[in-house]
Amino acid sequence: MKRAIALIDANNFYATCERVFDPTLWNRPVVVLSNNDGCVVARSAEARKLGIRMAEPYFKVKDLIETHKVAVRSSNYELYGDMSSRIMDVLEEFSPELEVYSIDEAFITIDADDRSNLTEFGKTVRDTVKRHTGITVSVGIAETKTLAKVANHLAKKSEKARFVLDLTESPHQEIALERTPVGEVWGIGRRHAAMLKSYGVNTALDLRNCDDQWIRRKMHIT
Repeated sequence: MKRAIALIDANNFYATCERVFDPTLWNRPVVVLSNNDGCVVARSAEARKLGIRMAEPYFKVKDLIETHKVAVRSSNYELYGDMSSRIMDVLEEFSPELEVYSIDEAFITIDADDRSNLTEFGKTVRDTVKRHTGITVSVGIAETKTLAKVANHLAKKSEKARFVLDLTESPHQEIALERTPVGEVWGIGRRHAAMLKSYGVNTALDLRNCDDQWIRRKMHIT
């Protein structure tokens, strides 16, 4: 029996949690601040488009926030934890093999004998989580966790995918890897990304095509 891995990732999680409990925040830019209200720790898509960056000190963007009437919320980790638990409860209904990766991300392992149904499976996961929690999630499906991460990342960006992308044995897998900068590959940090780029390894596809022995010598990781 073939197996596939799906990565489910909540979109703009903290900001969306705030919106679920305050519907007036929908279609309005939202930022969430750290415990002492010192820095931006989460942004809605609208706030991101305004140029507000993660970890930006609040005082530096205060004028921008006031000019564009950005909603500001202090962190409510009890709320976010409760919403995370609700999402994970829903995901357990789809697979007993659930691996919680972070407060807003989880991997599930699924049967993949009939690959034609995987996109529909992803859509069902997306719609069920939305119906039960109000949270929109992206679903990336592939043969490995790393590829599932790539699929999930692209699912967020593609209007056609609408937050669900299956790269399992996909003819589009190489295109997806070519569109993924090497620094966005799961496990590749800034130092390794800079080193790889110095050798002309700029995309995930370049990295996949590298000689395994060369990678072990240069990176010292599995």
